[in-house]
Amino acid sequence: MKPVTESQCLLETPYFNVVRENGYFIIKEAHAINGVVAVPTLEDGRLMLVNLKRRAIGGMSIEFPRGAIDENETASDAAARELLEETGWQALKVKELGLLHSNTSLIASAVAVCQVYLDTQATDATDGEVDDLLFITRQELMAMITAGQITDGHTLSAAMMLIASEAGRP
Repeated sequence: MKPVTESQCLLETPYFNVVRENGYFIIKEAHAINGVVAVPTLEDGRLMLVNLKRRAIGGMSIEFPRGAIDENETASDAAARELLEETGWQALKVKELGLLHSNTSLIASAVAVCQVYLDTQATDATDGEVDDLLFITRQELMAMITAGQITDGHTLSAAMMLIASEAGRP
């Protein structure tokens, strides 16, 4: 016999609902995969990070570009679009690396992680969200993580997924 699920919606917003299920609070979004992290990769192997103000932490954050997946958009399409909107750089090719759950005790949805191979900077016109672009090697990425310069959970997870995806390659 299947256990009975007690569910109560506590808050509805245009972006998510907060529900109580069997005594636990859960944030539920419209789709199982709602966001994307783009891991921009240049032809020479360097990575692009963005430096931007995050109001929730009251300061600057160094991250991979990321954002929502629009209705009827694939994760790969969203990664290329977010990259262009935030940085002005065009995607040459997109490779999906996998999914991450940013908080498995609270948030039901996942975020897709895509490696985006860069073509060229297509435009200087961006959405204005990003203050600076950083172009770094994987070694520099690891040093920044070790030094505590990168603390964003999505970026840390995406970096690990990138490293793991490359571990089996010669």
